[in-house]
Amino acid sequence: MLSLERQDEILDILNKNKSCTVEELASELFVSGATIRRDLRAMEEQGLIKRSHGGAMLFKSRADESALAIREQENTSAKRTIANLAVKLIENGDSVFMDSSTTVGFLIPLLNNFKYLSVTTTGIRNAMLLTQTNNVKIYIAGGQVHNHSNSITGTDTMDYISRIHADIAFVSCMGFSKNACFTDANIEQSKLKRQMRNNSEKVVMLCDSTKFNKTFMCSDFSLDEIDYLITEKIPPAELVEKINASRCKLIAPHNTNF
Repeated sequence: MLSLERQDEILDILNKNKSCTVEELASELFVSGATIRRDLRAMEEQGLIKRSHGGAMLFKSRADESALAIREQENTSAKRTIANLAVKLIENGDSVFMDSSTTVGFLIPLLNNFKYLSVTTTGIRNAMLLTQTNNVKIYIAGGQVHNHSNSITGTDTMDYISRIHADIAFVSCMGFSKNACFTDANIEQSKLKRQMRNNSEKVVMLCDSTKFNKTFMCSDFSLDEIDYLITEKIPPAELVEKINASRCKLIAPHNTNF
């Protein structure tokens, strides 16, 4: 059996059982544990599964986002660092787009020192966080609400976003691929981010270092389609080379480029 065929078999098994040990998969597929571990490593890099101690579990990366409660607890220090850099791009009176991501959510508590901001979001959780701020007009797009991610998508959402113009849009992603493309698991989220880009003067990508060299199903943007990439750590050299060759400005703790 070829490795790709075997990986498809592993996905079928995980779709049925949600999680499996290396030993269980090796027994089911009649291969060694070392072979299974190589497959799982490759599948995790593609965003198909999440490895756990001694095995793997299905990660809904191809069709859905991970649960909001999980995402809120991941990489909080990095997200806080990114937010502290991102807030420097906002000016009084700005009209702002914010997607539904938890990374963008870390920016919201920093808005209290601004005046006359208008913020439009596609995230229920982010809208709730915005209600705790001062001097911010809050708008939330209508559409289908997704239970686990608290995000809103659909044709009504696209139509709403298309009728608003923003000075700046803050978005995140699930992966920053080796080809220097920002990717996501959900096609509806990807469409919304592109619509925000079309209706914004500036687009800012907030991307923590755990997303470097990861690729998911849907392409959001190339580097030339965004204005700023903000991260808490300088990306690998091959990605930095592509950033420098693009119109995108890299912002990191020791590499500010406002």
